[in-house]
Amino acid sequence: MIDLACYGPREAAAVSRLATRLPVPFNIAGIDVEAVMPGSTPPRLPADYCRTLMRPRGHRIRVAIDSTLLPAVAVQHWPEITALPPGDGLREILFDIIFRDLAIQVEQWCGHRPIWSSAESTEGFPYAFEILRLERPNDILGLVEFDGSGLQWIADCCSGLPVVCAALDDLSLSLVLLVERLSLILTDLHQLASGDVILLDTTPVGNDGIITVLLCLSGDPCFRASICNGRLTVLSAVDCMMDRPDPLAPETFDSIDLPVDVDAGRLTMSLRQLRELAIGQVLDLGFDATTNISLRVNGQVVATGELVRIAERTGVRVLDLRLARAER
Repeated sequence: MIDLACYGPREAAAVSRLATRLPVPFNIAGIDVEAVMPGSTPPRLPADYCRTLMRPRGHRIRVAIDSTLLPAVAVQHWPEITALPPGDGLREILFDIIFRDLAIQVEQWCGHRPIWSSAESTEGFPYAFEILRLERPNDILGLVEFDGSGLQWIADCCSGLPVVCAALDDLSLSLVLLVERLSLILTDLHQLASGDVILLDTTPVGNDGIITVLLCLSGDPCFRASICNGRLTVLSAVDCMMDRPDPLAPETFDSIDLPVDVDAGRLTMSLRQLRELAIGQVLDLGFDATTNISLRVNGQVVATGELVRIAERTGVRVLDLRLARAER
């Protein structure tokens, strides 16, 4: 899944254009592969992958390739080649021989033969796509990383490729583990301080330590569930939403009721996985829900904290504020 919210408008548009054209199948060294968009975090590749910097039309694109895509003799002498002084003409010639098959693909794709050099530092390449073995999609054979300029250039080069339509069941959806939804006026939000406790109207944490939550999709509750020891159990489906009467218009902006979502994390799953959710199914969250509480206004985190018990009430102790103070 690609979180477009972390990009600027131009980068988000380029990523969107690129994502609709991938995966793209091609062949390197007699092996059928495909270029695909990675998840939100590019994979960590083994240290023995051959790494180089490709410069097509002046753009910096870093490439890491599994040895199965390169000539055996080149892999055998790779340590000797990379030991040559930077800028040595022989090293560039040898790189061009080693990455010949990849260079041919790039030249066919953009009409320009790339220039090769030694890989630079790990900084400055926030965008990437993976090279996967076509017959074994979990087999990552390479990673291509590029900067913002390279992103725009690659998206432009891909504009002539046909749009790839993904199956609806493979679309990623975000489920919110909703503990409770609060209404706090803006003045109360500005007065929040670290250590404050916000009392909840319900008691989502039982005496046995089990947390009751709603699984919400696009703001609407779909399932009731419980969380215990970092594992979530689906309890039942939500038949209908509660009534939400419109409030009277407030007299001042400081009196506007702002819905505040108190959530214990988020799940990301495909529509297919959502269809397969069953009563009694147990999911491993991988984190402690009691210390992973977020307060969100309109989807934005304004504070984080942890669940605490005060007598028979449950509260959220604020640990980190993300809300800028307003100048008065």
